[in-house]
Formats: sequence, structure tokens, C-alpha cells
Amino acid sequence: MTPFTRTAAALAALTAFQVASAQDSSRAELGTVTIEGSRDANSLHLEESSGTASRLGLSVRETPASVEILSQDAIAQRGARTFSEALRGMAGLSGGGPPSSPTTLSLRGFTSLMYLYDGVRSSGAGVTNRVQDTWNYERIEVLKGPASVLDGEGAIGGIVNFVTKRPDRSNPHKEALLSYGSYGSTRAAFGFGGALGEASAYRLDYSRNDTKVGTIDRNGERIDHFTSGLLVDLGGSVKLDLSFDYLRDDNDAYWGTPLVPRSFATQPTKVVSTPDGRVIDKRMARTNYNVRDDENSSETYWLRARLTGQLDGGWSWRNEFSANRSNRVFRNSESATFVPPASIARDQTLITHDQDFWLNRFDATHKGKIAGLDNRFVVGGEYSETRFGSQRRFSNSSASTAAQLRVPVFDPYTGYFDDNPALTTGAGNRADTFSRVKVSSVFVEDALKPMRDLTLVGGLRHDRTEVDRRIWDLNAGSVSRFGASYRATSGRIGAVYDLSPQSSVYAQYTNATLPVGSLFLLSASNAAFPMSRGKQAEVGFKQSLPAANLEWTAALYKIELDNVLSRDPNNAATTVNNGRQSSRGLELSAVWKPTREWTLAGNLAALDARFDTLVEAGNVSRVGKTPPNVPERMANVFATYRPDGSKFEYFASLNHTGPMYTDNANQIRINGFTTVDAAVSYRLKNALLSFRVRNLTDRLYATWTGRAASQVLLAPRRTFEVSAKFDF
Repeated sequence: MTPFTRTAAALAALTAFQVASAQDSSRAELGTVTIEGSRDANSLHLEESSGTASRLGLSVRETPASVEILSQDAIAQRGARTFSEALRGMAGLSGGGPPSSPTTLSLRGFTSLMYLYDGVRSSGAGVTNRVQDTWNYERIEVLKGPASVLDGEGAIGGIVNFVTKRPDRSNPHKEALLSYGSYGSTRAAFGFGGALGEASAYRLDYSRNDTKVGTIDRNGERIDHFTSGLLVDLGGSVKLDLSFDYLRDDNDAYWGTPLVPRSFATQPTKVVSTPDGRVIDKRMARTNYNVRDDENSSETYWLRARLTGQLDGGWSWRNEFSANRSNRVFRNSESATFVPPASIARDQTLITHDQDFWLNRFDATHKGKIAGLDNRFVVGGEYSETRFGSQRRFSNSSASTAAQLRVPVFDPYTGYFDDNPALTTGAGNRADTFSRVKVSSVFVEDALKPMRDLTLVGGLRHDRTEVDRRIWDLNAGSVSRFGASYRATSGRIGAVYDLSPQSSVYAQYTNATLPVGSLFLLSASNAAFPMSRGKQAEVGFKQSLPAANLEWTAALYKIELDNVLSRDPNNAATTVNNGRQSSRGLELSAVWKPTREWTLAGNLAALDARFDTLVEAGNVSRVGKTPPNVPERMANVFATYRPDGSKFEYFASLNHTGPMYTDNANQIRINGFTTVDAAVSYRLKNALLSFRVRNLTDRLYATWTGRAASQVLLAPRRTFEVSAKFDF
């Protein structure tokens, strides 16, 4: 019996036990527990509840935190095909990481974000998240700032929750999408659902994304994604929400373009700036230095079950079970570094992931009064376990290996992956690893209204994490086994005061924990360190002005993170955790309809992110430097024009991202950029036809650091797309 089969059997037994227990009692019917999405593409969703920000059913306005919701309609209007494209339009979010973790982003000065799928954490998201098509999702929710109190370690910059399309008896419509774009890119999808029997509902969605980034050789994404949902009314108050999802992606990977000396470049660009004058040469901008037979694939099966019921006295309960199995393969030449007079030095890497994850969470919620005051309260517990196996093969740094992997700058024959063991000699270059991570948690959350216009929100969570690691070094012929144990308590306290029914101010203090590196890839030396700890203070304002057709929010925050890993200045081979970094900033978001025909939406983020204490090898201080891949200025503007009585709609968006750095020393700066997208759509009876241009000005720019600090990921140039969205 495979691990996944055992997981499915355990789910069936657990569900049967819960159904039998629930049917023993006769209770009042509980409404369907779902997260509803708005059909308005242009809204801040202040009156909607967000399961990402609280388990108490609080609306965005009632929540003492920055919460942003992006609906499927907004995603489609903006033409966002993948998670990275969608998230880059949200306030303060930027980036889009390397092929190994393509949804890596920066938020509030940090790249440590937690990713949830239908409210369930993705185990080891920093090393396991994949590119996904947005079609299968009803909305994306972002809770900004440290948030371990809700979902455990890892959420310093914030939490991103991807909510799939769910069953709905009252919405039986069918929909489909076809699109064709530059360089032969295609996208096809369909979805349908509705009532099933007298009390149940179902939903099925499938998407196929085959995007070719023709402006860079051998670069693209092929994604197959199936999501499903079955909502069953089991009688009384008990409801069961089942999901089975499947994701397969097989991508051509581009790991970045290397910088070259200004004296070498005949077509220098302004993509980067360095003190020594290195640049990106436009002649190299299309070249992919990866091996020709690279592999970047993953396959994931995900099963989830949510069982809910209601008890007497204002109590309700919920049990959520989730299990997934994933296999991933990364076989690449990731690093590309210029070597005079005209060569590119490369490496070779082969990494596999064999991952099994399961989680069970139970909580009970009470809505009622305490001493005559309105109060909502939730208490619960959670247990998860991850098994993670990995084969890791790295080329060594010998002269013979370097010579064999080196290629010319221009017209390179990049060759094929070489499995010769002679390239991977040396300790640590051929290793098999296994990790087992167990996390048990208890949590409470409460919202009390001591006054009609005041809501106090507090929460507390305690996590116990056990890590067991084994490493077989095949070159050294050694086996090492070690473990780590962590105890962490996180909290949040906040208040929301309603100045009017449409305006509120809030303040909050929260903290979070962050592992020193990935728990799956923990080294024996890092296992001795405690988790890093972050804390945030935030104040904000949220307002709707119906008479002016305006919604807007503002937030001021400060985040501090301690126990940041660095190097011992007296011994470059020794890692210590004496570093500290912080960020402080301002975020603004607004949606305004100045006329019936025009809608304007936008956001602005300005921050100051820095290392407060960090010493690297050679006793070099990085105090005052900005962490890598963190832009300090970001802005987005979205404009929609829909003439009265016309079937046409015109859309334009502008994104500005300020400069950021590839290294702690801030020696290589990725210069800021501004891009424009535009689209025109025509509405038929059951179809919406669209023509879209991305990167209208054909700007050459970079979005992220490549495998090496002297290597950057260039964004696609101008592309076109025609699409047809059908509703039946």
C-alpha cells in the first residue's frame, strides 16, 4: 500500500467516524461554510469575510490588519494567467522567482511568505510552490505582515491564500476559455457545476496553459490543472465538502542572463547598474544558457475534506483534513557567469523531490455574548506531518569540470545534461536526503465588542515542531542523522473602531516565527539555532464613500526580524544567527468610479527595508543595506472605460516597480521599470472576445535575481493575445 493509498484510507475512516458521531445528535441546520467571491472586478471587498485573516468570520473592515482580495473577475480583466502575474498587481507585492520556486515574491521587505490553498498551508512552500494557472481559482486573498498566529511558522511578509472555485447549487452556469498568443502560446479551460440531487452540489474545472516566452529561447510553461468539489448535505446540521485536485507542469527553464563588463558589451542596456560598470548586453538577452534537455516538472495529487456541523448554544464545529503527494524533478544548468574573454561558466544540478504531506485541523466556534457583550470565540488544534525525500547532485568546482561545462557567449551549443559521475566528485555533491517534519498546534482567537463601535481581536497559537533529518553522502560514504525540536508561541492583539458605518480605524500588534532555512533541507549546524522571530506594529484606515463611489484603505507598519543567519566574521565557514533586519512602510489602495463609464483602481507601496545588524565573512558589515529582491517603491494603476450602451470595454494598466538589489552588499542594482498593458473587449450574447497587449512599450527589464548574484531574470518583451471567454 502506497503512502497516498494509506492517506486515502485514513481519510475514509476519519470521515465515517465524524459522520456517525454527528448524526447521533439532532441539531439546527448550519449554512454552507464557504468563502464567497464578489462578481465586481473593481472592489476592495471591505464588507466580505476573509478566512485568511481570521477564523471568526470577520469582514475585511472588522479585521485589524491589511487584507486584500483579488476576485476571479479582476484576475480575468487584468489578463493574469498565472499566480505571479496576478499577485504583482496587488499592493506591495513584487517579484516572481526562479524556476525552482516561481511564485516567490517580496512583500513588506521580506520574501518569506506563507501560501495556503483553500485555507490549508502548503508544506515547505519556499521550496515546493509551483507555477499555476489562475482559471481554477475563485479568488486570491493576501494578509500582510507576520501572521504565524493563524497558520504557524513561515509567515513574516504575509499569507497568500488561493481559493478554488467551489460547488454552488444556486449557480449552475458553465464557462470556457480559449486563447492564442505570441510565439504560439495557447490556453484552454472549462468549468461547470451546480445542483446534485436534492441537497448536494458539485464543481469541476480544468485548465491547460502552454505559454511560450519567445523573447527568450527555450522558455515557457506547460500546465495541466484539474480541480473539483463535492458538497454533500448529510442531514441535520452536517455538511461535507470534498475536493480532489491534480496538477502537472513540465516547463522549459530559464535561470537568468549574466552580467558582462561594459567594455565587452556592444549593445549595453540599463537593466542593471553596478559600481564596476557591468551591464546586460542586449545581444545576450534572448539566450538561454541552460542545457537543452533540461527538466523542470512536477506532479501533485491533493485530497481535502471539510466536515462542519452546529451544536446548541451558538456553537459550531469544523474538521478539515488535507493530504497531498508530490513528485518534482529539477535537472538544469542553473548558474551562468561571464568569464573573459568571451565564455560562460556554468554548473549542473539534479534535484528530485518525493513529498507526502497530511494535515488535520479541528476547531469549535462560539457566537454569543459574554457579560452582555457580543463575542466570537474559536479554539482548536492541528497536527501535520511531512515526509520529504530528495536526491541532490551538484557539479564540482574542479578545473576539468569547469572546462567541460563552459560555453561561448554567442551562438552557444549548450549541450545536454551530463550524467558522468566524474563531474560530481567531492563531499556533499552526491547525496540522498530524507526529512520528516511533525507539527502539532493549539490555537485560540476571540473578537469582543465592549462598545457598539469598538471590536477587540486577539489570538494565540502554540506550535511544537519536530524535525528528523538523514543525509547519505554517496561520495564520502557517510551517513548522518540529526534532529531539531522547536517550540514557538505567536500572538496577535488588535482593535477596530468604527468612526461611521463606512469608516474605521484599526491598530494591531502581532508576531511570527521563521525557520533558519528550509526545515526540509536543514543542516546539522543550523539545527542548533532557534527559529527567527518577527514582530509587527500596524495602524490603518478603511473607508467606503458611496456618494463618491470611492473605497480606499491606508496602512502604516513596522516589522522587525531577529536571529537572521549570517557568517562569523572570524570564520567564513561558520554560520551564526546574530543578524537583524527590519522594514517600515506605507500602503494605499483605492477604487473610484468618477462616472458610470470610468473605473479607476490602484495602489501604492513605499517602504524602507534594511539590515540593522549583519556581519558577513571578512568582518564586512551590511548595516543599512537593503535585502535582495526587495523594491522600496511600487505602484499600480488600472483604468476601465465602458461607454454607455456599447458592447466594447477598454482596459489599461500601469505598473511601476522601483530598483532593488541582487546581493546583501547592494553592489548589483536591478533598475526600476514601468510597464503598460492594454486590452479591448467586445461582449457578445454568451461570449467576451478580447485582444490584449502585454508590455506595450516593449520594455527590457528584470524582475528577480538569477541563480547567481551576477545573473538576473529578464521579463518577457511585448506580446499579444486574443481570447474568447464563454458563459453558458
